[in-house]
Amino acid sequence: MSNDWKRFGDRNQFAFEFRFQKDPDNGRSATPLESNSWGEFRFWVRGFNLCQHHHHNHTYQEVSWYLSPLLAWFAENWDPIFHEERFPLACDRPNARLGYLDSLRRYLADTDPVMEKKGMMWFDWWQRHALRSCRQGGLFPDLFFRRMVDFIEISWGEFPLEGVAKDFYFNAPARSQNLPIELVAEPLMKGLLEAVSSLNDLMPHDSDLKTLSNKIRQISDDGRSQIRLAWYAPILSHLQDSIRSKIRNINQFAQRAGYIHRLSPAVAMFGSLSPEIGDSDLETLISCYIDAHGDGESGDSAQMKPLISLDPELPVRNPSDIGYDDALNLLDQLGDVIPTAEWIDIHAICDHLDIRIREEPLHDSNIRGVAIAGPSVMPTILLNSAHPNNRQDEGKRFSLGHELCHILHDRFFGSGIYHASGCWAPSCIEKRANAFSAMLLMPVDILNQKISALDEPLDSQEGIATLSTQLKVSRRSLIWHLYNLNKLDEFQRTKLEF
Repeated sequence: MSNDWKRFGDRNQFAFEFRFQKDPDNGRSATPLESNSWGEFRFWVRGFNLCQHHHHNHTYQEVSWYLSPLLAWFAENWDPIFHEERFPLACDRPNARLGYLDSLRRYLADTDPVMEKKGMMWFDWWQRHALRSCRQGGLFPDLFFRRMVDFIEISWGEFPLEGVAKDFYFNAPARSQNLPIELVAEPLMKGLLEAVSSLNDLMPHDSDLKTLSNKIRQISDDGRSQIRLAWYAPILSHLQDSIRSKIRNINQFAQRAGYIHRLSPAVAMFGSLSPEIGDSDLETLISCYIDAHGDGESGDSAQMKPLISLDPELPVRNPSDIGYDDALNLLDQLGDVIPTAEWIDIHAICDHLDIRIREEPLHDSNIRGVAIAGPSVMPTILLNSAHPNNRQDEGKRFSLGHELCHILHDRFFGSGIYHASGCWAPSCIEKRANAFSAMLLMPVDILNQKISALDEPLDSQEGIATLSTQLKVSRRSLIWHLYNLNKLDEFQRTKLEF
């Protein structure tokens, strides 16, 4: 067996590299498969070598260890790695690694049975998504994989390994990247197949290797789409027949060997809903989606088409900064169409773009709104009138701005969108939409004019009340917007919130 490096993928996107070498322990305390799989490996993401590490004043470019546990982990967890987007519990952390670290802070060593159960849910999730869960004594990088809409999110950092000397650490700075799923799944699959093929040349009759080989080859089997959809949204597994029949004709997705390549908007919607959502709410949401399809409309209006972002990226910069920029760009593009002298009329913007607005009460009050758009779909915003923020006009205006952001900026790869805003939706997308709505309704130039005309101090209850009335926004959204624009400091913000 050659010990030359084998590379699968592009280092500037995603690459998996490995080579087999002689076991330095000559098989002591190892199975034959483990011993023969001793070698070195590297993962690359957007030019970062995630296996580069420092130890004893030396820099190493690869991890040395048994590769069979690594191969087995990918084989056994392939479906959740490439299809499970949601955290085990609602979490607003921006990526998988930070979500897990937040869970350690919340649940570790808490002996309350309820908290222990939640901690175990996170532990089970960690075993499916964290590379270190399969290290079995090896010094593996702090690396997480998970699905994110039609992308794969890869997040990494340097959480210290227990019992390891302090001068051992991985060099790649903590970061998160979102890659098109095929750029990760396809080279990784080729690498797994090549690895077991090489091992088979050495030990063709080993039963453990045969089991591993079968698991890897079964990844590409037809008929696993429903299992994979269930990982993305478990509720799809137990939809009632009445609901399932309604979505059958729109529940399309693009399946490739080993993974679902593209989710349809109807499928993607389920990923942002609470696992406990009731059938009546599902009926309402799906009926709204079907109505948007059934109006005989041609889709996006001529006024809206130039405003739609088809860039296939999730937010990579600070989501709030992106949301602010997108809102200001929209106001510039709208020009004189929408009056902006006193306050922003979000209803007029929606009318101009031919976006239909519906209000429906949902039992799940966590859902703030739903954005629906796409080819041959009447763009629609559904506001949940049961959501606390939608009980006043100011809150409804903010929700409309939030959902407008989804319609304009979250059609990944040019597909349609059916996105439910709430605590189960991806936090980076939600934070961008919140910032977009805040800046759209409270652009800096109007805000500065109003502040300069105030008779009361900005950091007074009277000043905030005057501004919120003039801009037709809620006190809370105004206070936070002023704080994010550095017009209030933290002490002033806290004082005004109470």
